[in-house]
Amino acid sequence: MTTTTIPLVPSRERAWRMGLGNMLRKENFAWWHTRRWWIQCLLWALLLNGMVEINIRGDMNPANAGLNYLTSAGIGLAIGVIVMMQDSILSERHSGTTAWVLSKPLHRPAYILAKVVAYAFAFLLTGPVFSGALLYLQLSLHGLEGMVPLGFVEAMGLVYLNQLFYMTLALMLDTLFDTRGPVLGISLGLTLAGLLVGFSTSTALTRLLAEILPWQFTIPFGANSPLAGYLAFGEPLPTVVPVIATVLWCLIFVGVALWRIGREEF
Repeated sequence: MTTTTIPLVPSRERAWRMGLGNMLRKENFAWWHTRRWWIQCLLWALLLNGMVEINIRGDMNPANAGLNYLTSAGIGLAIGVIVMMQDSILSERHSGTTAWVLSKPLHRPAYILAKVVAYAFAFLLTGPVFSGALLYLQLSLHGLEGMVPLGFVEAMGLVYLNQLFYMTLALMLDTLFDTRGPVLGISLGLTLAGLLVGFSTSTALTRLLAEILPWQFTIPFGANSPLAGYLAFGEPLPTVVPVIATVLWCLIFVGVALWRIGREEF
C-alpha cells in the first residue's frame, strides 16, 4: 500500500484535531480495504470457536467450554493485539513515515488518537463481536441454558475491555521505546503473568494485582469464575474495582502516549 492509494482531502480541522480525519481514513483503509479484517475474523473463529466445538464434541459440558473460551480469548486476543500494535508506531518511526506525516498539516495528538480509534473499532468487530456472536450461536445450539442475551453482550464487553488495556499499553510502550523487545516483553509478560497468578495460590500481592488489572475479566481467580462468566448468566459481579481500574489504566496509557509523542524528535 502506498500513500497514493489513500484518499486524502484538504485538512479543515484546527488545534489538536488538525489532520485527524485524514489519519483516520489512512488507518481505516489499512484495515477495511485490505485482507487484514477478514483474516483476523477467520483466525479467531478457527482458534477460539474451533476450540469450543472440539471441547463440546469431546463431551465437555457447554458451560465449561464457554469458560474455557473466555480464558483463551482473554490471552489469545491480548497477544494478537500486542503483536499488531507493537508495529503500529515503531515500524512507521523506523521507516520515516511518522516524520513524513507529521511534516504535513497533522497535529501530534491526532496522530495518536487516529490509531486509538481505528484500531479499537477494528479489534472490536474482528474479535469480540464476530467471534462472540459465533460463540453464542454455538452454545445455544448445544443446549446451554441460563445465558442472558444482554448479560452475554456485557461479558463480551469485558473481553473487549481486556483487549483495550493491552492495546493502549502496547501503544504507549511504542512511544517510550525505540525497539520491539521492551514493547513485546513487558506486554506479553503482563499477559502471561495473569494466567499464572489466576491459577496460583492467592496472596496479598496477587489479590491486589487482580483488583487493579484486567486479569479477572477472563481468567478464573482462585475459586471464583471469570467476571465475564458472571455477566453471561445474568449474575451480579462480585467486584467492579477491576473494571474501573482498567478504564483508568487505558486513559492513563493514552495520556502518556500523547505526552510522549509531543516531545519526540523526528
